[in-house]
Amino acid sequence: MMKDLKGSPSRDTFKQKHKRLSKNYWACDLDFVLLEKNPFPDIVAAIDYKTSNDHGVPFSEVIAYNALIRRGIRVFIIQGDAETGPFVIREYVGGHHYKPSYRLVDVALVKGWEELGEWEGKLREEWRQRFSS
Repeated sequence: MMKDLKGSPSRDTFKQKHKRLSKNYWACDLDFVLLEKNPFPDIVAAIDYKTSNDHGVPFSEVIAYNALIRRGIRVFIIQGDAETGPFVIREYVGGHHYKPSYRLVDVALVKGWEELGEWEGKLREEWRQRFSS
């Protein structure tokens, strides 16, 4: 079942080997992409999870995030303890891949998974409302 899947060593090996293909083949991975099936199948938002020790957004992610927001897909950085929270939620609103420079806007501080689920539910509802009129 898809909901039971966790990250795999094979995926990590693939990413590492891809880095060796060429110094000019840039890439990044998004941690999570929220989807909806109705009113039509589409992407709600992209989420990148970072631990409390992760700092900054590398240039490759700035490029990817900018491409997503140009297409109307919101991007959120969620930072905290993956097991229990709390989680700090920030929205990426733009940047430039040189240096890199970027802007994050504080969205919410949620205590744990239950509140994160409530936040996500509201985000999904906002997305649906964009297409209901």
